[in-house]
Amino acid sequence: MPYSMNFTLPIKQVKILFILFLILIVSCGGDNGASLRVFAASSLTGAFKDVARAFEAKNSGVEVKLDFGGSQRLRSQLEFGAKADIFASADSIQMDHLVAANLVSGTPTDFASNALVVIANSNGPVTNLSDLGKPEIRVVLGQESVPVGAYSRQVLENLSNDVGLGLGSGFKDDVLANLASREPNASLAFQKVVLGEVAAGIVYETDIVFASETGVSEMSFIAIPKKANVSAMYPIALLKDAPEPELARAFVEFVLSEAGRHILDAHGFSSP
Repeated sequence: MPYSMNFTLPIKQVKILFILFLILIVSCGGDNGASLRVFAASSLTGAFKDVARAFEAKNSGVEVKLDFGGSQRLRSQLEFGAKADIFASADSIQMDHLVAANLVSGTPTDFASNALVVIANSNGPVTNLSDLGKPEIRVVLGQESVPVGAYSRQVLENLSNDVGLGLGSGFKDDVLANLASREPNASLAFQKVVLGEVAAGIVYETDIVFASETGVSEMSFIAIPKKANVSAMYPIALLKDAPEPELARAFVEFVLSEAGRHILDAHGFSSP
């Protein structure tokens, strides 16, 4: 008599196996699920979020992970071993440090430029540049070690040295005496003014666009004369130990492309 055996799995186990099978199909098929990590200056937040969305739309299955912060802090993190594919800085100084540390692949490329502007509360005591130096006016600047802070101090120096503007040779010292806060990046300096913690501050011109996009009101922007302003260059580079070098190279090319330029323009950046 032939020997036979029927083997039936319990329904619960069948369901578990079926779910595991589906997970295996999803993980092995379809898009490659590549991930790209970008370290970028905080002033690039709005622009690079749009750049990332556009790049993901052109590259199915790719996820762009953005880390924003002061360029000096991001550079320091990379020097201490943080892993990323791309670094976009708000100045060449931070990028030069990474080049000197042999952490950059190839040559950094300037992809955008920015300038500075004074932001103030619309109903506050600051209505023109000279007000920044008046006694007891609370002012915010970036820390000296971060790009926006270094740029701001250079602008104050330029304003003090320009006799034609009539602000006086002591203008820079008067403004610095009013410092109520030194922030680690441009975004936090902007927030201090918006929240009313200080009367005014020096931020990037692109923050004018950011204020409009986010519905910030009760703020006014005071132009800094072009001859006393700075041209803040933004370099971008592929990092030497990038986990996804080919994808990173494609992202940099996209930033430099006409499509990338259009996005940056929309956020107030100028061509380098």
